[in-house]
Amino acid sequence: MPMHCQLFVPDFFQAAGAPAGERHEALETLLARGRCRRLAGISYEAWLFGRFGVAKQRDWPVAPYSLLADGGAPERHFWMRADPVHVRVGRDSAMLTDAAAFDVTRVEAESLVEALNRHFGDALLLYPLRPQRWYARLAQPPDAEAPPPRALRGSAIERHFHSGADALRVESLMNEAQMILHEHPVNAEREAHGAPAINSIWLWGGGTFSAPSARPFRAVVANDPLARGLALAAGLEARPLPRDAHALVAASGSEGVALVVNDTLRDAAGDANELRASLERDWVEPLLAALRSGRIGMLTLQLSGQDFLVEIETVRSDLRRFWRPRRPVGASLKS
Repeated sequence: MPMHCQLFVPDFFQAAGAPAGERHEALETLLARGRCRRLAGISYEAWLFGRFGVAKQRDWPVAPYSLLADGGAPERHFWMRADPVHVRVGRDSAMLTDAAAFDVTRVEAESLVEALNRHFGDALLLYPLRPQRWYARLAQPPDAEAPPPRALRGSAIERHFHSGADALRVESLMNEAQMILHEHPVNAEREAHGAPAINSIWLWGGGTFSAPSARPFRAVVANDPLARGLALAAGLEARPLPRDAHALVAASGSEGVALVVNDTLRDAAGDANELRASLERDWVEPLLAALRSGRIGMLTLQLSGQDFLVEIETVRSDLRRFWRPRRPVGASLKS
């Protein structure tokens, strides 16, 4: 049987629900002809770990698997993501900006991490494997859980965003880091050029590595380090996301299930309507054409939102259901 392509798009739907006033003919065709299910909301991390059979620890253990994708060796250590962030403190609240919204050079990352490692020693040892993704190896694993920094974009940070018995300990570490970074020469230079200071770290996604118990895909195609790390841990092929679905289909094998993660809407700062339009043009339309031609045998779309996940499963014979009219995405999901 030809390849089964699963395209997962985190944050396709806005918090308010389905896109309003937008038309996506290819997606509307799949909604009309395929089998559509609206499921309860689930985080991207929970969905991925569930597919690979990796259990939640105190938190979803994002750090050791993304560390593996970034070229590190998690071994038996406890890891947390320690991503560089900019915190702007106002009169009554603080706003967090994650590294997806600003540039960090490797030289800057290494200089800042060097200062932090001098301060913390073995208690909190940081590794800037990527300029925008840092990792912390902790001597004493904390009982704490926190959302990823992207989930806090545009929101006021309350005093305590971490939960668990050791939440205050983790937040104390972040406060110490903030004091070290506040007057660092790198940040003085950045502010002089109008760039946001990298004045804190966000600790999240802690856990230890264990081999996945499931191998649900033949290959994983993604830029996201968690998806790539889980694939590598399971001994699967992991490839970067190509420019569009035309390139994907041309480079893919003819058998098995391929998971494709397109996180453009999750991490990009552009207009959501324009990004969905490009997703339709560059991904959904070519995949629908490949399904029609028989180049792929099954297409499954998983489109997530804050409150629900829409799954659309379509095989080639479903496209013959011409009597099922296309309707706008929002109208189709309400029925």
